[in-house]
Amino acid sequence: MEYVLHPRSEIDARIRKLQDRMGELTGVIIFESTDLGYFSGTAQEGLIYIPRDGQPTLMIKKSQDRAGQESPLPVQPQRSLRSLKADLNLPAGARIGLELDVLPYNNYLRLEKALGEDIAFFDISETIKHIRSVKSDFELRLIREAARILDAGIATVADNLKEGMREIDLAVAVESTMRVLGHQGIVAFRRFNQNLPLGHLMAGPSAALPSSVSSPTGGRGMSLFFAQGPGFARIKRGESVLVDYAGCYNGYIADETRIFCVGKISAKLEDAHQAALQIEEAIAEQLSPGKMSRDIWNLSEAEGERLGYRDFLGGPPGSKAGFVGHGVGLQIDEYPVLGPLDHEIVESMVVAVEPKMIYPGEGVVGIEDTFLVGETGAERLTRLPQEIWRV
Repeated sequence: MEYVLHPRSEIDARIRKLQDRMGELTGVIIFESTDLGYFSGTAQEGLIYIPRDGQPTLMIKKSQDRAGQESPLPVQPQRSLRSLKADLNLPAGARIGLELDVLPYNNYLRLEKALGEDIAFFDISETIKHIRSVKSDFELRLIREAARILDAGIATVADNLKEGMREIDLAVAVESTMRVLGHQGIVAFRRFNQNLPLGHLMAGPSAALPSSVSSPTGGRGMSLFFAQGPGFARIKRGESVLVDYAGCYNGYIADETRIFCVGKISAKLEDAHQAALQIEEAIAEQLSPGKMSRDIWNLSEAEGERLGYRDFLGGPPGSKAGFVGHGVGLQIDEYPVLGPLDHEIVESMVVAVEPKMIYPGEGVVGIEDTFLVGETGAERLTRLPQEIWRV
């Protein structure tokens, strides 16, 4: 299975979008590996300088040979930071955009020292995140394949779930299926101090255990240093089994949650699951160009209130997630964030919608699907049946 390489036309279009939004900047220097891959077609260690006018400069430290095979842009060796100003031909008084949401402060200080006091730095992070939130046809093909891999992985639970098995053993069945089909084995997060396994597979009370991860669910995990996701708990008859995974293909992500059970869950959790399905349906009907993320959040909260589940939707008070959905792409925490924010919904955004009902000490039910925002409405890309899967 070979990499899917980026055509030059795709990279050129992305670079033009950034250049069109630079305003008074002289140019932008990009270091972060995901952004570097997005704008150059390679995530090898290095940087890309994109001037407001003219052609970009791709400089690679390691591995130059691989970068030359992967990127459609010419590759130059990256020398020391001391020579960077001359290598990029930066004028005196240049105004340079940086990804200040992810660039380590020590790296910033070294760059500031190397380029000199006459160079001014500005944050370009928000601009980059908004550009990346709108997907091209090239990207959408990869996300559709990620969704196909994800559907196949989650569907294996029906054949492997047994009473008494450990969460981690069931997770292995899901994850090995996806890996064989092309999953890269990592789910990229942008936020500081946020990591994610391939997904969350937890049963009963452990699924409702909160953690530090920016997600409605947490789980006990297998270590206090990575206290989330599946652990060693054994799955009991009648427990809801949360299966929340990210599929990934050539870097691009789709996100999906389904609920399984050995036997039958309680009527209370069954009713809560049906309410979550109604909330997702209401959101999907409103997920169209021109809406604001705040509109979607308010709709979700209102539906939760109307159905009698607002205190459980997204988590109990004190642990409630501040969103009911999020953008996906090369990272799982992309724009738009479907929370009380003013992110405009735009055609060709890809958004995961995840109304989940969380009952501490009992379990989690609910749903998550990945949607493509179309000209007049949303298309569901994750296709598995949404009802509770009973085995």
